Amino acid sequence: MDLRERKFFIALANIKGIDFKIAKGLIEKYGTAEAIFSTDALSLQNDEGEEQEFHLFKKSSKEEVMLFAEKEIDFIEKHNISLIGFNSHNYPKRLLNCHDAPILLYSKGDIDFNSQKFVSIVGTRNATEYGRDWCEKFVCELAEMFPDVVIVSGLAYGIDICAHRAALECGLRTVAVLGNPLNSIYPSTHRSTANKIIDNGALISEYSSQSPMLKVNFVARNRIVAGMSDATVIVESKEKGGSLITASLAADYSREVFALPGNVDRESSKGCNNLIRDNKAQLITSAKDMTNALGWECLLSSKKVQNTLFPDFDETEQIIVDIITEKKEIDINSLSIASGIATSKLLSTLMGLEFKGVIKSYPGNRYKIR
Repeated sequence: MDLRERKFFIALANIKGIDFKIAKGLIEKYGTAEAIFSTDALSLQNDEGEEQEFHLFKKSSKEEVMLFAEKEIDFIEKHNISLIGFNSHNYPKRLLNCHDAPILLYSKGDIDFNSQKFVSIVGTRNATEYGRDWCEKFVCELAEMFPDVVIVSGLAYGIDICAHRAALECGLRTVAVLGNPLNSIYPSTHRSTANKIIDNGALISEYSSQSPMLKVNFVARNRIVAGMSDATVIVESKEKGGSLITASLAADYSREVFALPGNVDRESSKGCNNLIRDNKAQLITSAKDMTNALGWECLLSSKKVQNTLFPDFDETEQIIVDIITEKKEIDINSLSIASGIATSKLLSTLMGLEFKGVIKSYPGNRYKIR
């Protein structure tokens, strides 16, 4: 995305009333953000497939959003911040399956957001020694099995910061999703860890440097934490809290949710115990519990296997390969419907097949046989 298109993309994302669905529809129809701003009579299809006139500037003036965008371009250029629009090749492709995905992300660091394995770890801000110790052990176990896994969390007090620090300590890359712009670190006491994350992962936010610091933004960022990962692990949580919101969002996105059980009389474990009791999360005691549930154990045996002429497939892999071969090219939603395989399992299997060199992914979560 060149500088000019970035400016128009920022402007588009900051028009009041524009969400991911509308922005995606406009880009698909008009090609670029600049083209959208160059067109007076916009139209989009409604849910019934009928073309309807669309008023882009009902609540925001074109001049207002362009001025906003020009200021933001100056800021990101000065501070070496990357802008990642939803149509960019490096936009987290897992988020594209989420109806409420961010239109764009601001990123500081260097990481492939579409590498094979992403795991979110979240929990209470008032973590106990039990929760912190288990979190550190879990991350290190995971690092031993899959040194390429990426740990995602929110840089908050408690379990979040524990997960980030454990990842850094064990040599894993980690992504911190902020509920505030990248021109500040909150909480400020985590600034040194944030700087290490920039060198070993990335800080990301959907908020521009001109966005106000709002409490609701920290709740909204939970959908990114859940949406950009294959699985979400809740380490400790009270009966109510942001971690449970993240768990609910992950389930809505058809991602696997895991929870650490704890003392039934301990307030910090009630949320996790309730998730397990209500079948909203799988009970987890170790990293192996999670990798087995996700089907990652098959990848361990194939790590040394590169592009083979006749790879051996398990039953699920064979179904997927047969469908993609027949269709020539297919998106993940259509593949899930055709195969009857849940999106969460489908993602891990597709990644395994891609790792084996059997298939190749393309923008828009589309897959072809190599």
